[in-house]
Amino acid sequence: MFDVALSTMWAIGQFQSLADFFVAGEGLGYTGFELNHEVDSAMLNGLPLSSYRITSIHEPCPADISTAELKARDWLISSLEEESRQQGVRAIQRSINLAQELGVSVIVVHPGKVDIDRQLEPAVWNLSETGQAGTLAYQEAKERLIDGRAAAADAHLDAVRRSLVELADHAGRAGVRLGLENRYYYQDIPLLDEMGMLLELTNDERIGFWYDVGHAQALENLGLVAHEVWLKRYAPRMLGVHLHDLKGLKDHFAAGLGEIDWDMVAANLPEDAIRVCEFRSFNQPAQVAAAMQFLADKGCVALS
Repeated sequence: MFDVALSTMWAIGQFQSLADFFVAGEGLGYTGFELNHEVDSAMLNGLPLSSYRITSIHEPCPADISTAELKARDWLISSLEEESRQQGVRAIQRSINLAQELGVSVIVVHPGKVDIDRQLEPAVWNLSETGQAGTLAYQEAKERLIDGRAAAADAHLDAVRRSLVELADHAGRAGVRLGLENRYYYQDIPLLDEMGMLLELTNDERIGFWYDVGHAQALENLGLVAHEVWLKRYAPRMLGVHLHDLKGLKDHFAAGLGEIDWDMVAANLPEDAIRVCEFRSFNQPAQVAAAMQFLADKGCVALS
């Protein structure tokens, strides 16, 4: 048995209940679980959650308003509209409250996004996915994305700073820490330097770094942010890690099925960081089980 958790991401769309998922996960050898942002109150009702080792909670959980709906309403902690920003804060506070109720020490936080022209980022992704990453058109599209985000970022970062100070106070009273996750899309907050700024908002451990392996590799594959730099800068502040593999720009494969440099990952993981396997439901049970042994062989997880 290895000291690694399995995210409920793997449950969505293939198990009738979370209870069935927990049984399956334990049967595959996982010793803990993360409640992710696709789990709502109805899925949690009646579950003896104290019977399971819940290592972390990924906000917004309970997701009675889905992440897609939160984005559509701009109920994010990065919103420039004050009422919308407060709605985003309240969504994360609900996750903090659930963590306190369950005795969970860390929640994973998505700190919002920068509002930019909606065509800028898809243009870069489409060119990359059609084999045009080395072209002048790709370089120009990437520069438009970088410049467009930079021009709009400051106001959204101010909103995120205000939100995180409020959330850190709430989390501190609950005995919960906030793990700020590096994100999949370039327009999302935080980028590399922004992570450092946000980690310095408090002079204690209420805010830390949650490292997502696949997200970091996707931004490197796009030529936007080097993967290993996240680790070199922020490994000392790491609270936990989402472990999943990547093929090109598609993520959440079981570890060992893609192109991640797992030796580099293992060399930079703090011993006390929470390990969570975050696999989509397209991965087969045998692949989910094999991933745990693969990660152990690479030195990313240890025996419990």
